[in-house]
Amino acid sequence: MPRLSSNGMELEYEECGETTAPMAVLISGLGEQMGGVEFPQEFADALAQRGFRVVRFDNRDVGLSTHLYDAEPGSYTYLDMADDVAGLIAGLGAERAHLIGASMGGFIARWAALRHSSLVQSVTVIMSGCGARFGSPAAERYSKMAPHAFKGMMSKTRAAASSAEAIESYVEAWRQYNGSRFAFEEDWGRECAACTHARSYDPKGVARQIGASGTPDLLEAQEQIACRAAIIHGDEDPIFGADHARETAARIPGAKLEIISGMGHEMPREAWPQITQAVARAAGNAADL
Repeated sequence: MPRLSSNGMELEYEECGETTAPMAVLISGLGEQMGGVEFPQEFADALAQRGFRVVRFDNRDVGLSTHLYDAEPGSYTYLDMADDVAGLIAGLGAERAHLIGASMGGFIARWAALRHSSLVQSVTVIMSGCGARFGSPAAERYSKMAPHAFKGMMSKTRAAASSAEAIESYVEAWRQYNGSRFAFEEDWGRECAACTHARSYDPKGVARQIGASGTPDLLEAQEQIACRAAIIHGDEDPIFGADHARETAARIPGAKLEIISGMGHEMPREAWPQITQAVARAAGNAADL
């Protein structure tokens, strides 16, 4: 796969779709890399079929992008990761791009829209938090992460005793995030886990990504996002309750909110048509308006 220098990082990326089509950049969540369950190739292909040049990449500290082995958690923030995305867009020669961020990627996408508005044409935020800084008085007003979800998230930061244990930990975490409506594809999840573990395994890198959450408060800042926006969320999300999505949609001017019944902190393939259509609408694709 190709690599590109951006903001002092080397970012591993790949593309699909027509190179002359509008660019859509997929920004993954905590610890996720290309080949994981969040933005698999099939999802990228489905988005390409809606007329996008789709770019997937590994965030810093995961996958085959730069790992900051000597850095401590808190040495960078989502703002730095948003600058990584901006450098990727510019480095690939696009004037503007549509950003699709899942979970942590939703924070990064919004910061990119704020810091690099000239590069961002639309933003789609999937299963992400409202942006109230952790520990702030405002954060106390919104639903908290369920204990089982917190356990799953933290398991990503602990070194496993074996490859098998690491793979099972990944599968179990995503099982816990699942809602009641869509069946968890365990075999496929295990295949993704094995693929990403063989590709790159760095629990300390995931811990450094968690440290990036010390970012300035996004709750009010996102009110200045000027591009088109879509907010997609499951009503059974155990990490960020649906009140987070409603707040985000209320804060971003003109944002369109879609709550998917029975969906947890997940992107099940049954929901891909609804998700990709929302992306296309936010992008202003005439066929999907």
